[in-house]
Amino acid sequence: MKIHYCKSYDEMSQLGAELVHAEVEVKPDLLFCAASGNSPAGLYELMADKHFDSNGFFDWMKVIKLDEWVGLTNASTFTSEYDIQEKLLKKLGIESDRYISFEVEAEDPESECERIQVEIDEYDGIDICILGLGINGHIALNEPAEYLQPNCHLANLHPVTLASGMIEKVGVSLTQGMTMGIGNIMDSKMVILFITGKGKKPALDLFLEGRIRTDLPASFLWLHPNAHVIIDRKSLS
Repeated sequence: MKIHYCKSYDEMSQLGAELVHAEVEVKPDLLFCAASGNSPAGLYELMADKHFDSNGFFDWMKVIKLDEWVGLTNASTFTSEYDIQEKLLKKLGIESDRYISFEVEAEDPESECERIQVEIDEYDGIDICILGLGINGHIALNEPAEYLQPNCHLANLHPVTLASGMIEKVGVSLTQGMTMGIGNIMDSKMVILFITGKGKKPALDLFLEGRIRTDLPASFLWLHPNAHVIIDRKSLS
């Protein structure tokens, strides 16, 4: 694992972009796993700039969505789908033929997770997996628990996640989400974990202890051979 300390959100995003761009240079048709939320938003802006300035730099890249809430509608602006579409896919011109996504209104979320797992297996895994750190140490929707699941699965949301400000704004009672499993993340050829935002320092401090524990899912990244943890010092101070 490589841990990078950055002075600001912008510096964190720039370093993430440099890592991503270098990988795409080598493998233009790689499979990129996109997380929603604020943590990777700066990266996505820089990717959009690169695409515009370099005449279609990401024209061959494929994208897969990291996770999705269960219980929202396609019209909701709180879905991971909406976030990723607006911040990344539309700006890079990525259409449905290069995009794999958990369906927001899936009638059977467990079967939907199985479908996404088949897609990952057919692509021989994820090349770059983008993550943010939850305030309780979760990555994707792999929540602190007695045990963690390796593959795509239907996850029960942790009380700390449910109490977050974003969830409260949704106006719908959410209890579950569809998500990549710890195994999917660990099988990715490169992982980039952004750590930024208020309330993240306690989880970061536990993470930096370097102990692998299921009540801190992010700690499993210590076992990954090519993980980059990029920390925005300013937002954590």
